[in-house]
Amino acid sequence: MKAIVEKPEIIGLPPNVGSWSAIGIPGFVSGALRRWERDQGRLPTRFVLVACPTVEINANGGLPSRVRELTNPRHRLQHFTGCHKPYLVIFLEGEDADARRDEIQQWLAWSEGYQVDCTDGSTRLRFIDAVEERDDILP
Repeated sequence: MKAIVEKPEIIGLPPNVGSWSAIGIPGFVSGALRRWERDQGRLPTRFVLVACPTVEINANGGLPSRVRELTNPRHRLQHFTGCHKPYLVIFLEGEDADARRDEIQQWLAWSEGYQVDCTDGSTRLRFIDAVEERDDILP
């Protein structure tokens, strides 16, 4: 297993997203990555990560079926912030990972998406997009 750094580097996070982002909470990302390794084995070197508060998912009737279709259930985990707020964390791999992330985030209010690069000794998250309030409920 790769050594997971406690404080990953976060690149390009806008201040307005940083004010509500779970990714910026100390220990959140490293804890989620450790859970991946514990549950799935070796952490991929490059992948896309989406995080969304579970309360927002529940407020909209649960995880949308389209999000279920676009994700592998083994690559979705519930992870908690330091103040015990549950978040859905989704790991996406493959050439179409960013396209799937884009569609997934259209369904999830208050979600944030990142390109993650893990190498021995460093973890970098490059901010891609955040969705605060959804404009409408998708079909």
